[in-house]
Amino acid sequence: MTNPRLSRILVPLDGSTTAEAVLSHLRRIIDRHESQLILLQAESQAPTVGEEDAEKYLRRIAFRLTNDGYPTSHILRRGTAAEAILEVAGEEQVTLIAMTTHGRTGAARWVMGSVAEKVLQASPKPVLVTRSFPSTQSRGKLEALPLRNVLVPLDGSRFSLAVLEPVLDLVRSVDAHVRLLHVEEPTPYDGRWDLPDETLKAADQLLREACIPATIEQRKGDAGEEILKAAAETESDLIAMTTHGRSGPSRWVYGSVTAKVLRSSPIPLLVVRHAVTAAPAAPQALKQSAP
Repeated sequence: MTNPRLSRILVPLDGSTTAEAVLSHLRRIIDRHESQLILLQAESQAPTVGEEDAEKYLRRIAFRLTNDGYPTSHILRRGTAAEAILEVAGEEQVTLIAMTTHGRTGAARWVMGSVAEKVLQASPKPVLVTRSFPSTQSRGKLEALPLRNVLVPLDGSRFSLAVLEPVLDLVRSVDAHVRLLHVEEPTPYDGRWDLPDETLKAADQLLREACIPATIEQRKGDAGEEILKAAAETESDLIAMTTHGRSGPSRWVYGSVTAKVLRSSPIPLLVVRHAVTAAPAAPQALKQSAP
């Protein structure tokens, strides 16, 4: 069955093999012939000789993917990378942006000030972010591995439930197991929040109604550290979480739990930005079952 929510995927590239690393991760979670990949490369405002090389590069990658059964188109856009990514995402009505945190900018700009962070801060669509390949992992080996375990940290608030619908869309077609995780830690923020255990139960019910196997785990300690530990201990293939929740909008990426996980996680991170001006984005089933 075609996945309607993840059928148009924007993949920003910069001509480096590092940026291409995200393609192998995508091959693990999308079905051939059922998702449209859109490759994007942004060039400087002024026309350059390099644009012809960029066009050839995009055509080559698009041809290879299409030939492998992943329908792919490409766009070459002038302008800064982050602005071009967000503009094209809106114009093409994409449902997912998939990119690496490294590229030509290098490791020194891993998250802070990078293109990836700017996209995470502004994108209304889910963003799949991954680091480049570990030195011990070849692309062929990675692509052959099925997506089996997805870790979904929830902080007990309805805001964190916004990640569930994209998770459902991802795991329906890959027969993956979902582990729901709540980490209890001291917080200086006031406000009324749903009880973590009730929120976890509601999320668990939604997953089971969709015939997706799920388990619940609760831990105590630093949220970022415990999420990374849980991902390693359960051999998770993907971490999916929202950028808002108890941390509040002022800690959206800088200093937030999401940023800590993003900097250190060796596996891809699916980030769903929650708009604090809107009502909490939870699936209808959760709205009915949660207190």
